[in-house]
Amino acid sequence: MKPTMKPKLLLVAATLAACTTVSNAADEKALLGHIMWSAFECSAYAELAEEKTEQERLYLVGLNAGRTFLEAMKAGQIPEQAVNEAVPINVLQRLKGPSNEMVIGKIHAAATGSARDEIVKQKRSMWGSTQKQEARSTYANRNCILIR
Repeated sequence: MKPTMKPKLLLVAATLAACTTVSNAADEKALLGHIMWSAFECSAYAELAEEKTEQERLYLVGLNAGRTFLEAMKAGQIPEQAVNEAVPINVLQRLKGPSNEMVIGKIHAAATGSARDEIVKQKRSMWGSTQKQEARSTYANRNCILIR
């Protein structure tokens, strides 16, 4: 290898690494929209399962993810492609509002309403599981414990 090629290769490698890091950061910020929705859904399952501490923890995870996500969206830090690939349509449909807190409130209401409907409106036989049991099962099946 020529002596002048080595610095050029190092420069190209450093540039690629920097671009990948920026891209990964944008993708991670887009994922916060998904984390927000999932955390709010899981907080509803925890509430129906009568797990108050877990319900509060998941609510705060969703709230913090939502704040960071919306700030990044407003600052233009998340490319449209990352938004389209990572953010649930249920979040995208509710991004307009007078403040971030209002937007998060709309998303929270939709996510928890969807989760509650899934459990509460389910038809059960006389011998079937209770809402509390069903909420616990859904909480476990959705891997809610992994949301941090």
